[in-house]
Amino acid sequence: MPLTTEMIRRHHRELYAELEALIPEERPEGEPAVDPVAVLHFLREELLPHAVEEEREVYDVIDALSGAPFRVTEPMRLDHVAIGAGVERLASLVQAMESAGEGERAALSRRFWREADRLGAVIRLHFEKEERAYLPLLEQREGAELADAEVLDVREVPPARRHDLIFEMYARLQPGQSFILVNDHAPRPLYYQFQAEHAGELTWEYLEEGPVVWRVRIGRR
Repeated sequence: MPLTTEMIRRHHRELYAELEALIPEERPEGEPAVDPVAVLHFLREELLPHAVEEEREVYDVIDALSGAPFRVTEPMRLDHVAIGAGVERLASLVQAMESAGEGERAALSRRFWREADRLGAVIRLHFEKEERAYLPLLEQREGAELADAEVLDVREVPPARRHDLIFEMYARLQPGQSFILVNDHAPRPLYYQFQAEHAGELTWEYLEEGPVVWRVRIGRR
């Protein structure tokens, strides 16, 4: 499912909240109570996979939209490289702490948190650049696509007739085209039916997910 800017911003908020809990921007003096292993797990298992998905689903799209003969997202990709290198430095320190004596472990811990604070600042700045400079480009594209898309509002249609209308609309689509479905409940059964009958050619993108209205962009690859 393609990522929308709303989905990206929501995930950013979730990651930012977890980052703040583990590596707060203003950390009190003294030894942090957070386990460095927990910090490393968050960075490796949540933040870095997000970066990989972002390059594929967001940066490649922005580069194509720009029309420039170079990758306009190259500074952001370089941020990802720097963040990855920072994570590996933290991993090396965690590994060293596991076999260190008490005195050496304390020194390594202080070094770990200095590195973590620097890395946290880089990550926060990276998020801010994405939110303020890059995601607006995607929002412009989404606005143009939504303005051109046909809308099928089935909220006033009898339930027994809804699926027939939706599949009739889908059957008229040419490859690359889509329409916006507006419904009064989560269309999960419809999605499963589409997947069963049109696997491989269907695109399905939630634009709004309740609690009163659901809007889905349904397209043909």
